[in-house]
Amino acid sequence: MFDMGFVNLLQNLTLIAGGGGAATAAIGLMATLMFCFFSYCILYQSRRNERLPPGPYPWPIIGNLHQLRLPIHRTLRHLANKYGPILFLRFGSVPTLVVSSSEMAKQFLKTHDLIFASRPPTSVGKYFFYNFKDIAFAPYGDHWRKMRKICVLELLTAQRIESFKHVRQEEVSAMIRSIWEESESGRFAVNVTEAIYASLANILWRILARKKFSDNDLGTDGKGFTDLVREVSTAVGSLNIGDFVPYLDWLDLQGIKRSLKKANRRFDAFAEKIINDHVDHHMARASNGQEETMPHVKDFVDVLLEVAETNTTDTKLKRETIKALIFVCLSDFTHCHPIPILKLERFEQPNILLTVFVFLQQLFAAGMETSADALEWAMSELLRHPHAIHRLQEEIESVVGQHGKVNESNLASMVYLQCVVKETLRLYPSLPLAIPHASVEAVTVGGYYIPKKTMVIMNLWAIGRDPDVWGADASEFNPERFLRVEEHGMDLSGGQSDFRMLPFGAGRRRCPGSAMAILTVEYALAQLLHTFDWRVEGDPSELDMKEACATTMPRQAPLFAYPSLRRPRRL
Repeated sequence: MFDMGFVNLLQNLTLIAGGGGAATAAIGLMATLMFCFFSYCILYQSRRNERLPPGPYPWPIIGNLHQLRLPIHRTLRHLANKYGPILFLRFGSVPTLVVSSSEMAKQFLKTHDLIFASRPPTSVGKYFFYNFKDIAFAPYGDHWRKMRKICVLELLTAQRIESFKHVRQEEVSAMIRSIWEESESGRFAVNVTEAIYASLANILWRILARKKFSDNDLGTDGKGFTDLVREVSTAVGSLNIGDFVPYLDWLDLQGIKRSLKKANRRFDAFAEKIINDHVDHHMARASNGQEETMPHVKDFVDVLLEVAETNTTDTKLKRETIKALIFVCLSDFTHCHPIPILKLERFEQPNILLTVFVFLQQLFAAGMETSADALEWAMSELLRHPHAIHRLQEEIESVVGQHGKVNESNLASMVYLQCVVKETLRLYPSLPLAIPHASVEAVTVGGYYIPKKTMVIMNLWAIGRDPDVWGADASEFNPERFLRVEEHGMDLSGGQSDFRMLPFGAGRRRCPGSAMAILTVEYALAQLLHTFDWRVEGDPSELDMKEACATTMPRQAPLFAYPSLRRPRRL
């Protein structure tokens, strides 16, 4: 973590210079730093007559990196309170803009959306997502548009989300039973955070690959999927010095590149097994005649393999988008088969496999962390506010009855539940700083000049807590605020006309999986509260609410609570 700013940088450089060839290394580094300094002076001179947004004066070489402290979203809001809602910084040699108000966010994500639709190059996109072959970190262009189209039209349609309803029902029910058994019928506190993550991981794996996996399936080093996701999330949340001071990139001072490459190798080997298992499964079904007589619900890997076989020009996944790590040979497939059959003569031409890997990585990481974080924060806030949890339980009972079971079709009638989820996402956006945007050309926004290749950071955490928009209680958990007509109908998908809260981003780069995430959180939360009453040790209002520091914003400490059955029932 880049949590000590310039101090860590100096310490790292000192350690390097102290090793073998110290004099040579020191001279080389000094020459590099001198070059960076003069480059900075030239750049600053060329822009001095332009009206840049306000911000603190940057240091040579490192810019404003020395001013960053964890958690970064809070540090950036503190600077925005001093300099304004549009803040100009320099992260090393990279001009950086921080947006902290809904009004300014609308300018960047709606008025000038196309100019800011790209992404800055980062180590994560290069070393973990196969040189930007993903959808989140890929620069704006043909590749990104095709990947987005696959997500929107093939993977995350309303019909496909509905087809996995049984998966959500089965896994949430399993979570309820597991909580009750682990608590030994309410005698002991359970790790609610762990239960939530395990359940959502099972849901996502069944949607992605039709089956659940244990942590041991990823390797024998004792690290599982959750560990991998958090490892990558920590790397994304770290400010890699090499991304902002390119002349130091080769040193990998923080070890971030090594960590990302290692994580990529672990997931890559496992994802290859998933693809091969799907190929074997479909060939076995075809040989037994089951493809025609026993159709099954397609998981995401099925869909991606099918997309690979399409001949439609605008959806065909072309070779140049795929890094030739693993090769697979496509064959003709039998007429009327819903899933294309792939030959198993091992891998003679580059194809869909890498893109499937990238989708698996990103959909699993984004889906699990986003939904799990929202669910554990919702439970935490409800435990701190007994009146809110009682009101929500009463609403659920009024819809399904005292002994009824919550179904997804009931959720539309649970208005207060929707308010609770919205309030949680307002206060605790899973990505507090979102994924940075990048300007593809120079533009004037709000009267300020924004240079080309400026990195733009949306402080979603600050936008959701803006007292000018949400009032004096902007930092307080108050679901009732969304009961007002003008706010209850707020669309969280990113297509809304106002930008008062943006938990899933907005514009072209908004999250395409928001509908599935919200549905999962609402359904799981309703089941947890309809089945159990909950309590914590001590005063609920004193519950530890510190957030961890990473790309996402989970709780720093796991949530433990005591469940008790609300009414005798069979779990």
